[in-house]
Amino acid sequence: MAALLFALALASAPKPPCPDARTTVEVNECLNETLRGFDGEMKRYYEAAVKRLATEQRPPADDALSGLVRAQEAWRAYSDAECGAVYDYWREGTIRTSFELQCSIRQTRLRTFSLWRDWLTYPDSTPPILPRPDFTDLVSEGDR
Repeated sequence: MAALLFALALASAPKPPCPDARTTVEVNECLNETLRGFDGEMKRYYEAAVKRLATEQRPPADDALSGLVRAQEAWRAYSDAECGAVYDYWREGTIRTSFELQCSIRQTRLRTFSLWRDWLTYPDSTPPILPRPDFTDLVSEGDR
């Protein structure tokens, strides 16, 4: 039964962004590198949001800035807990680290989009401060 569940999980799991990786170690190394790249992108979007709020000359920006900092800390705690739970769920298999890393990649990309949407765009036709991050590959056909 456990083997069947494992096979079903693999079949429904998103395809990892490491098509050339042949071993578990290679997959995990590739996913780690992928996560570092997306984490760097998120950091760039977060810093741009902080800069925008820090340079605005109106009092609500101060409250918004402290709220953004708290939100980022809370997001990090949430992401760590969520992806840690994924790891715990799959801890009996070698796929555990891969699934945890894929979760972290997904969470990071979604957070980057939220930062862009909430802090780096304008309600009029003013171009956004940074380009819209692409995350369409995170949504399956059934979710669209």
